[in-house]
Amino acid sequence: MDGLEAQIFGRLPDHTWVYPGHGDDTTLGAERPHLPEWRERGW
Repeated sequence: MDGLEAQIFGRLPDHTWVYPGHGDDTTLGAERPHLPEWRERGW
C-alpha cells in the first residue's frame, strides 16, 4: 500500500485513467478517497 500511494497516487494527477484487472475503468481521483478504507482492510 505504501508503494502504491507513493508511486502512483503520489505522482500522478487525479485525471489519470487506470484499468484494474477487475471492475470498471476509473480515474485516480475517483479512487483516491478510498485509500484509507483500503489501508484499513490491510491491502
